[in-house]
Amino acid sequence: MQLDAPQILVGIAEIAVALAGFSGVVVVFGSRSQGQWRAGDRLRLSFLLEASLTAGGFALVALVLVSIVETEQTAWAAVSGLWALFMPLSLYSSRRRIIDNRDRHGDIDTFANRLVFGVFATLVIVQVANVLLWRQFAPILAALCVNIVGAAMQFARLIRSAFHD
Repeated sequence: MQLDAPQILVGIAEIAVALAGFSGVVVVFGSRSQGQWRAGDRLRLSFLLEASLTAGGFALVALVLVSIVETEQTAWAAVSGLWALFMPLSLYSSRRRIIDNRDRHGDIDTFANRLVFGVFATLVIVQVANVLLWRQFAPILAALCVNIVGAAMQFARLIRSAFHD
């Protein structure tokens, strides 16, 4: 089965925009509409937005690169390289925010955060391998899908939290 990369990238960008847009829905639930947010929920909302915008942004970058570079393999390598550079910075920033929230409020699931870190660290290694060896679409697709899944999980967690206040 041949993947139609541009169509898939447009789909990822659309899903990412939808998830970011639905984050506004979360605000109307429970006490959030009056500005009373739990620290963990504020953090989850920021992760939802970051993950969906990362997926959408990198999908759009990939679309641009596919249309301007000579070969698709060069585009995939470039997107993988950019994602592999961006993600450690994002993980570091997330880790700092998680530690700060955990120390002050204690409403963070440490096991889940370690698992997510492991998945993203593995994907960074896969992206580096893609730059150096494979130069294929599948590794960047995996990274973008994990970003989308992460955003969806944060959305679900926020909705669940709103109904369990």
